Amino acid sequence: MLFKSGQIDRERIAGAIIIISLFMILLTVIGIQFLNVKVTNIELIDRGLYSVITEKGPVNIGKEDVLRIERTYTKAAMTGTQVELDKIYTTKGFIFISSLDPYYKNGKELINSVDFDGDKVWIHPSNGSAETSIEQRQNANLKLIQPFSYAIGTSTKLISLIFSVLSLQYLSLAIGGLALLILIFPLRLEGTLAVQSLVAKNPEYSNEDEQQLDAIAK
Repeated sequence: MLFKSGQIDRERIAGAIIIISLFMILLTVIGIQFLNVKVTNIELIDRGLYSVITEKGPVNIGKEDVLRIERTYTKAAMTGTQVELDKIYTTKGFIFISSLDPYYKNGKELINSVDFDGDKVWIHPSNGSAETSIEQRQNANLKLIQPFSYAIGTSTKLISLIFSVLSLQYLSLAIGGLALLILIFPLRLEGTLAVQSLVAKNPEYSNEDEQQLDAIAK
């Protein structure tokens, strides 16, 4: 009875933690969507200088501001045509553009102005010399762009709030995942000890009964 009661208590606690974690994840997702700043247009101002028009106003960026470019490819759900998704990290925040966007042509020109080879992941050349391995350059670049992992055009007053919401989301995912593991995979040690205790108290159990109890415990 004690083992069964303890198991129920563990399941209730884990279930409550999962529900709370899901609720916090939902709140953070809504918060991120609310704080996100969308790009409405990209215009070429001068040679190598572009103006990114956002909901909060224009932001001027040049080739020297680009830190990292990530390209991914997917297919549109309705037509099945290939869609290119590009994420451009700059010193003023990141830009997310799609080949379906009306301003994609100018965004593509900005990408091609620094990435001449069309790499899947382009890294700023200052992150390593020719002798530096690709993995070392990747790690150095990821550390460099981490402070700029917010949408371009975001107010400087909201940057710390965005990072706090993201940290809360990651924490909720970690705690909820741990609680889910505890709920799905309960400690088998307690079950084994309970079966051994029953067998020790009742030595008249036959080998067949013992095997059946072992099977139940597993």
